[in-house]
Amino acid sequence: MKKQTDRITALYCRLSRDDEQDGLSGSIKNQQSILEKYAKENGFQNTKVFIDDGWSGTNFARPAFMEIMELAEQGKIENLIVKDHSRLGRNRLVVGQLLEEDFDRLGVRYIAIMDNIDTANGISDLVPMQDLFNEWHAKNTSQKVRNVFKNKGNSGVPLTSNPPFGYTRKWEIDEPAAEVVRKIFSLCIKGYGPTQIAKQLSAVEIMTPCEYWISIGRNCGKPPTKQFNWCGDTVASILSKQEYIGDTINFRTTRKSFKNKKQIERDPSEWKVFKNTHPAIISEEDFKLVQELRKNKRRPNRTGIISMFSGLVYCADCGKKMYYSATNNYKHEQANFFCSSFRKDTDTCSMHYIREKVIYDLVLEDMKRVFFFVTAFEKEFAQMQLANFSAEKQKELSSRKRELEKSKKRIKEIDTLIQKLYEDNALGKLTDERYATMSISLETEQKELKEIVPKIENELNSETNEIDNLQTFIGKVKKITQPTELTPEFVHEFIKKIVVSAPTKINGKRYQQVDIYYNGVGVIKQPTAEEWESQFQNKYLSTKEKTA
Repeated sequence: MKKQTDRITALYCRLSRDDEQDGLSGSIKNQQSILEKYAKENGFQNTKVFIDDGWSGTNFARPAFMEIMELAEQGKIENLIVKDHSRLGRNRLVVGQLLEEDFDRLGVRYIAIMDNIDTANGISDLVPMQDLFNEWHAKNTSQKVRNVFKNKGNSGVPLTSNPPFGYTRKWEIDEPAAEVVRKIFSLCIKGYGPTQIAKQLSAVEIMTPCEYWISIGRNCGKPPTKQFNWCGDTVASILSKQEYIGDTINFRTTRKSFKNKKQIERDPSEWKVFKNTHPAIISEEDFKLVQELRKNKRRPNRTGIISMFSGLVYCADCGKKMYYSATNNYKHEQANFFCSSFRKDTDTCSMHYIREKVIYDLVLEDMKRVFFFVTAFEKEFAQMQLANFSAEKQKELSSRKRELEKSKKRIKEIDTLIQKLYEDNALGKLTDERYATMSISLETEQKELKEIVPKIENELNSETNEIDNLQTFIGKVKKITQPTELTPEFVHEFIKKIVVSAPTKINGKRYQQVDIYYNGVGVIKQPTAEEWESQFQNKYLSTKEKTA
């Protein structure tokens, strides 16, 4: 058995970021001075100072405190002395277990100088009450910090202290890193997935974000063990960040409580988005295109081939995606798309397919006609596309907007009601049974509303942005001459989806309906021969009147 003098008297100092505001009396230096003076005056020998600087009292995974407990388990700690009881921690359940069970089991004498606590004299009945007040203080402080954080976030100030790869800490474009970001987005538009992009970046020895930050003197934690080791998750994360179009996104995450510091991802409907707060690296059009492509993930088949149409082709009968089929055993012209539903269950759809070459020719021909129509008859094209946006649709939009505002208002009201119920229950005005019933009912209602809100917002965005989408589409077309060939970038810039029907036979000939949906405008109906003639005549007469 060890002699008394061989065991350590631990002098424990802790300071949280919140406590820093308390001034010199709460400083680490002052704590250490008080502890050393007390130990000397009271004859405690073999002292050792343990310091946790910047650690919350609700977190017991503190390095120095964990070291103390590890030494205690080895029988090497005789005394644990703190300035005041709150330095040990601010979680009444954990602190209670330490005092009443763990310290007694390990033979550790615990002393809190300012609170006159000494386990050698027993534990006063007032200590649990003190633990409760310490926890309340932590909760109150946490709420104050949250309020400051919330106000800051609602004002549009970025809440993150680490801007994404491609920006400096001042949210200015870091050109060498930004060029890598542009390359990643460009490769995605070309049809490559995150894993494929990662392999390409590694192959040409482009530094990972962490490697680059270390090279310019920015802190990035531990350096990677392997150079240029890009992974798909890193690429996917970069592709998902809306900050690259110049927007600030606040409140992406939250914490469950002041005790549980684990971050929880918020629903996108709860994010706060502030437009054009810093220079953009990626255009909004390219970002939206990439997000659409990421929804329709394209994976290479066993041959490693990815079609430029993969993720875009759908079955008109069952609504499911059509899978791409290509092997090394037959020519490229034989590659095709087949209905995925039929492959899984023959009763759900019919066995139909369409060759990739046919889709290519149809899309190219349709684009040529559409581009000519837009450039030659821009005004007429716009009028035709907006014809469906009727007064009835406007009325429906107004109704949905009112529903959205009502739902958002009710969500806030429920938050207030739940808080009031909690207070009434704590004060004894409401029984536990009644509190449980009412709170569950309100939380269920709120959950349903939170699921409805983003759906309505998406509907409204798709409708209200119709004119903007149309103008964007016309602007893109006017920048391009008549297309002569298709590329993955070109296809995904203009095409949203291609819907293929099962073939039919008329007079012994095979016919197959294919509808091409363009980004922002949908299916574009082609004018008949008579309509083309009428358009030309109107154009001619208009030009003649202007020159007369």
